[in-house]
Amino acid sequence: MEHIANILPNLIPHTITAQNSLLYPVVENAIASSQIRLDRLPYAVRWHIPAHKYSQAQGFIQQLTQPAGGYNTTLSHGNWLNPREKNWVGEPIVLVKSYMTAAMLQRHLGAMVRGSYRMGRTLGEEAIALEILTNNTMLIIPTDRRISP
Repeated sequence: MEHIANILPNLIPHTITAQNSLLYPVVENAIASSQIRLDRLPYAVRWHIPAHKYSQAQGFIQQLTQPAGGYNTTLSHGNWLNPREKNWVGEPIVLVKSYMTAAMLQRHLGAMVRGSYRMGRTLGEEAIALEILTNNTMLIIPTDRRISP
């Protein structure tokens, strides 16, 4: 495995460009023609947490996603290959996804990786999966009912 210190400097400059998105022109045209001001969150991170350990992970997840302002969860079914037994192991997992801007991802990815490591150790996992998702876009469309901070 490659050390995270060698991965991050090469990853960030290549993933954080709006032109990476195949939908970018379509989305931008739709936004422009709607005449509604909105916020774009084109990047996301997603953790894969064993479902039976999710309650134990929640404090970490809340801390890791606080800078982005929140997260969504989806119950899923994961499978991984056990190299010792040479068999597939299926288990229910919770996918935790947090959307953010490019600037937010650049500022906080290092802390997310370190926090994910601590979470994995606390959960007793051999590894924690953290996906960095580009070509995702969440549009935050404010209404007149928006809550002020």
